[in-house]
Amino acid sequence: SSPSSKATSRLTDNSRSDTEKDGTEKRGNTWRTATSWPPPAKMFPFYLTPHGALQAILTPDSGKFTYRYDPSQPVPTHGGPNLLIPAGSYDQREIEQRDDVLVFSSEPLTRSLEVTGRIHAHLIVATSAADTDFTAKLTDVYPDGRSMLLADGICRLSLRDRLDRPSEVTPDKTYRIDIDLWSTSYVFCRGHRIRLAISSSNSPRLEPHSNRLAGDEGPPIVATQTLIVGGEQASCLQLPVVE
Repeated sequence: SSPSSKATSRLTDNSRSDTEKDGTEKRGNTWRTATSWPPPAKMFPFYLTPHGALQAILTPDSGKFTYRYDPSQPVPTHGGPNLLIPAGSYDQREIEQRDDVLVFSSEPLTRSLEVTGRIHAHLIVATSAADTDFTAKLTDVYPDGRSMLLADGICRLSLRDRLDRPSEVTPDKTYRIDIDLWSTSYVFCRGHRIRLAISSSNSPRLEPHSNRLAGDEGPPIVATQTLIVGGEQASCLQLPVVE
């Protein structure tokens, strides 16, 4: 857009009331305007830890998580920016109980946090397959336990460098990938938690990857997926925080 144009976004927080059930005042449900998109914000990393946490400080201890991704039993779509299936912010708790979903949560926030702009998950991953997908979901965890979907994204490992030119995938070799969760304008209220869920499918919104190379018409393969966190690997969620 031209320098004179204005970008407008709705700052939401998943509720129409002015206070939480615990009496916490909300800061959402207001309009923000800016001369360009995204508005000024500081990219703030929340690091994934070996203990399943999201935290601002990078732990020196490294850890490894593995799960089996079976294309015949994909993670079901439950909300999101869909067109022909139910869309919106749905509670993800049932999805997060699956063995093929890795969940990382922050401590309850001590103050409200405004996030406005593009969201990214920078991950260190590996797979036993010739190619595969990795997915990420950002949710707002309420004090009562609800885990409400805000944004999600996906990365095909062979397209980690360029979307128009596949790169070779060596089984069990680690790669750094960037999962683009697109944009939002949202307030995480005081007392809420920030949560990132990592998996490899989101069906039927996204067709499950067969874990084979493009053009290979063989039956789907079950893959062992690996996520490395902590230490020098520094897998993290990058949030554009507005002061």
